[in-house]
Amino acid sequence: MIRFQRILCAVDFSQCSQHALDEAIAIAHLYDAAITVLTVFPQAIASDPFAGLPEFQPFRLTDHHRAHLFRHLKTFAEREGAEASRMEYAVREGVDIHAEILEAAEQIQPDLLVIGTHGRTGLQHLMLGSVAEKVLHRASCPVLTVAQKAPDAVPAGGFRRILCGVDFSECSESALRYAASIAKQSAAHLEVLSVVQLIPMYEVTGAVPLYYPGLLSELTAEIGNQLQAVVGAAAAGVDVDSLVTAGTPHREIVRIADERQVDLVVVGAHSHSAVERVLFGSTTNHVVRRVSCPVLTVRK
Repeated sequence: MIRFQRILCAVDFSQCSQHALDEAIAIAHLYDAAITVLTVFPQAIASDPFAGLPEFQPFRLTDHHRAHLFRHLKTFAEREGAEASRMEYAVREGVDIHAEILEAAEQIQPDLLVIGTHGRTGLQHLMLGSVAEKVLHRASCPVLTVAQKAPDAVPAGGFRRILCGVDFSECSESALRYAASIAKQSAAHLEVLSVVQLIPMYEVTGAVPLYYPGLLSELTAEIGNQLQAVVGAAAAGVDVDSLVTAGTPHREIVRIADERQVDLVVVGAHSHSAVERVLFGSTTNHVVRRVSCPVLTVRK
């Protein structure tokens, strides 16, 4: 059984970080884990005098300011039902918020990092980036991202329905082990999904050659058998269903998550370069931005 003993939850006092803390507290109750609640005070970047702007020193926290932030952080956590006995608090400051969160994770070595995401898409996301996604792609531990549109209340007793996407890579098989362990701990129903990716030109136009439906049917059956074998090895003793669909992986994961009203999606994180993520995105990125429930991302 996989266990979460130390959880790091990064908050910025927004509604989505409130939801993230709710999830962290629920998982801490489920596993009797300790939580470190972290907030990062953003330092301004000093202006470039060569750009015609006056240079200034970035604002730094005094002991008085830091004490005020600690009190605010503790009050924020207590409003979400945090138990004092399992809580610790941390305040950091820096220009790059994601770098501060990652450095804190390196020091604390949590079993799980929880963070809210504002769910930006399209041009807004490309222009502004996302602290959550930068953390997601660089953290060495599993990361639970919680969307702004996530429910405010966590199901009593843990998760009830979990969806895990499997593409038979090493990281997705790790994700399946986590999903199965959490399902067993929560007495939840687990749905395991594998997607046969359609050839893009056929998916867009709908004009497929005569042999294509038969080939697709054979692939679906073959992957179904492979999925049953993987699930049987990883999810013994868990209430589990296996499902194979055809389409674009992230769209199918989001569709099934919405249709089945799952409480948690679990996916593996592939190691893409920064250029690949900007130009093409990734299944993980698309799922995190679009699904309404929390998403647990697991590396190999």
